[in-house]
Amino acid sequence: WLAVAAVAACMIVPQIRAYHASILSESLFLSLLVVFLGLSIRFAYFPTWRSLVLVAITVGASAVVRRTGFAFAPVMLAMVLLQRQHLRGSQAWLCFVAALAPFGVIVGSEQVIAPLIHAGAPSSLMGRHLFAKAALIEAPAFAKASASAEATADKTAGGPLDSEDPVRRALDEQLETAFAPIRSMLASAPYGVRGVLTIYYETCLQGGCADEARALTLQPDEARQTEVMGAAGLARIRRAPLNFLKLTWLHYGSLWTVNRLRHPDTVPVLNQFIAEHRPMPFEHYALSLGPDRTLVFEPLPIVRYAQVAAFGLAVVTGGLAMLGLIAAVFGPRLPPAVVAACVAALAAHAGLLLTALLAAGFTRFLLGLWPALVVACAFAAWGISQKIRS
Repeated sequence: WLAVAAVAACMIVPQIRAYHASILSESLFLSLLVVFLGLSIRFAYFPTWRSLVLVAITVGASAVVRRTGFAFAPVMLAMVLLQRQHLRGSQAWLCFVAALAPFGVIVGSEQVIAPLIHAGAPSSLMGRHLFAKAALIEAPAFAKASASAEATADKTAGGPLDSEDPVRRALDEQLETAFAPIRSMLASAPYGVRGVLTIYYETCLQGGCADEARALTLQPDEARQTEVMGAAGLARIRRAPLNFLKLTWLHYGSLWTVNRLRHPDTVPVLNQFIAEHRPMPFEHYALSLGPDRTLVFEPLPIVRYAQVAAFGLAVVTGGLAMLGLIAAVFGPRLPPAVVAACVAALAAHAGLLLTALLAAGFTRFLLGLWPALVVACAFAAWGISQKIRS
């Protein structure tokens, strides 16, 4: 009944109801997340390999619907480790197989079927995301890194070096010079403003801001264009992994930011920064600005208190996730309610970390994992109350 109550509590938030009712991949993913949470709670109280098979099937289906579901795969392994003291003999190894085999079959089947459905040219947004992220980070120019392991590997394999590929050279030049004004402007922005504008520009770099780069690929269809751009973006990211991690951390913080465009502390600084830096790079595509149009945001005082609550939620669930990791590695036995709370927290933060790695930090992605946060807090409170009564 507690699991049902926790999931019902998620639906109190109007945005969650609208989010779940929308005809999007997010709504189906949200439903699968609820199923995953219910099955993980069952496993926390009654750990068997059969229940883990159902968990793995759900995780595999969620990974097919949205790539965020891949973040739940290591969470399944943590579930087994958290319950290994309850699993006798070879049951622990059987549970590992029960977790990985169905997941691998479902994801592998999708990889096989997708090219057949799309006539050998399945499309993916991954290339767009990689190119956009590469454009936002500083990295050594490809010409200076031509002796890197990447180029050496290409030469050893007998294929042409990327530095000899005119398309790759053109895309690398585009990443290095055309988007340099964006990086320079973002670097000069205060941290809070940088988080806001980075989301706008990363979104733009997946679309209109990258139209010229898309034309440079010389490819006839969108799927192939995105693939070529993604390869160029990934090569740049490999040359500056620390800067990529800094960008990821910025997006992770943005995921926990409530209504960033209405926060009383951010709005005045944001308005001033935009006014002082007009015209901004690619402002027509990124912010829909023009010579006869300005952009002014209005603060909303209640957002300050909502942000405090979001920060508290991040700290509490982050602590539960860390407790789950420590217990999974070092083996202290946890009560079933606390195991359920830790698993839900791990699922939420793993999903958010993967989102920050592969996408921009829109708060709506946090809404997609809201049930996990609610379940984590509810079962943590239930576990504490049981401990106090005992």
